[in-house]
Amino acid sequence: MKIDDHVLKFPNSLPNDEQQFITYYPYKFPKVIEFFEQKAAELYDKPELYAQFVRSEFGELENAIKKIVDEFNNGNKDDLAFLVSIDQKLSKVFCFKFWVINYVFADGLIHEFYVDQLKHFARKIVDVVDDIEEYEQEVIKIERDLLQTDYADIYLVQALHGIQVMKFLQEDEFSKDIISRIVPIIDQHDESNMDKIAELWKPIVERMADTSDSHYSDMRDVRDDDSLISVALLDLPPLRLPFVQTKMRKTLFPLYSFLNHTVEFRKQNEALGRRYENMKSTIDEIFTIAKVKLPKEEFSDMKLSYDMAKCFSMSKDIMGNVDHVLLPLWYGEVHKRVLAILSKVHEVRCPGFTHASMFASFMWYLPDELKAKVLSVDNTFWSPDNT
Repeated sequence: MKIDDHVLKFPNSLPNDEQQFITYYPYKFPKVIEFFEQKAAELYDKPELYAQFVRSEFGELENAIKKIVDEFNNGNKDDLAFLVSIDQKLSKVFCFKFWVINYVFADGLIHEFYVDQLKHFARKIVDVVDDIEEYEQEVIKIERDLLQTDYADIYLVQALHGIQVMKFLQEDEFSKDIISRIVPIIDQHDESNMDKIAELWKPIVERMADTSDSHYSDMRDVRDDDSLISVALLDLPPLRLPFVQTKMRKTLFPLYSFLNHTVEFRKQNEALGRRYENMKSTIDEIFTIAKVKLPKEEFSDMKLSYDMAKCFSMSKDIMGNVDHVLLPLWYGEVHKRVLAILSKVHEVRCPGFTHASMFASFMWYLPDELKAKVLSVDNTFWSPDNT
C-alpha cells in the first residue's frame, strides 16, 4: 500500500486538538517532531509493532507520572518556582508520551489515510443496485462497522470480565452461597446496605487478595512485574484491572467496587457481551465478502487499514487510562496552587483549568525568570532520567 510522504510528516493542524497544543508543543519541544516522524516511518504499516509501541509508551508515561507525583509530594508546594518546574515536567512527558500518540497519531493524517482507505474498500465490496439510496446506506453501514472495529476498550473489557467473574462466583463451592445472599441485597439499590454487602464480600475479597492462596489465581494472577498493558486487554485475567487499582491506591476498595458492579450490572454486562460477539461476527462477515470480491493485494490493504484503525482506537483508550492520576495532580494541585499564588498580586484571567493553563493563562503573570522558563525552547528528547 502506497502512502504519500506528507502523511508521515508532522502535521500543521489537528482536528481534535481542543487545547491547541499544536501551536505550542512543536515550538517548546521541537524534538517531538523528529520523534513522531521517525516512529511514523517505522510503524505506519505494522499494526502489531505499533500496538507494542503504544503499550511501551504507556508504561513509560505511567512510571514518569508516578515519579513526578513523588517529587511533588516531597517538594515545597507553596514555592511558585517549584510549581512551574513540576508543570514543565508534566508538559514534557505529556507531549512526548501522550499527546503525540493520542492526537498526532490517532487523530492525525495517518489515521485519516486509513479511514479513507476503509471507506474506499467499503464501496468496492457493496453490490451496485439501481436504488442509489439503498446502495449508500449499505456503504455507510459497512463503514460504520469497520470504523467501530471489534476492539474491546477498557470499559467493555471490564463488562466482559464481569460476566466471567459472576459465572465463577455462582459456580464456585466457596462463594456460591455468599453470592446468593449478596445478589438480592444489591438488587434493592439501597445505599444503607453497603456495610452489610461489604461484610458479606469480605471472605471472598480476603482470599482474592491473598496471593499465597491459589483458589482465585486464574482470575487474579497479578505479579509484581506485571503491567496493565503487558498483554492485549482481552487476554488479561478478569481481576487484573481492579487489582492494578488496589496496588496504585493501596486499598482493597476497587476490588469491592468491581464485585458490586459485577452483580449490579450483570444484565447490562451480558447485553454488552452479546453486542460485542455480534460485532465480531459482523466484522468477520465483512471480511469474508471482501476476500471474495477484492483482488488479493487489495484485500491485504483493506485488512491492514482495519488493523491500523483498531490500533488507533486502542491507543486512545490505553493512553487515557492515566487520567485519574495525571489530572488531579496537574489541575487539582499544581495549577490551583499557581492560581492562588498569582491571584494575590494580579487579577488572573483563568477561564478554566486545562493541561495548557500555564501557557494559556498563567504565563502572562509570572515573574520574568519563570516566564522565560516557560517560553524557552527545550531542544532535547524526553527520557526517564530527566523526568
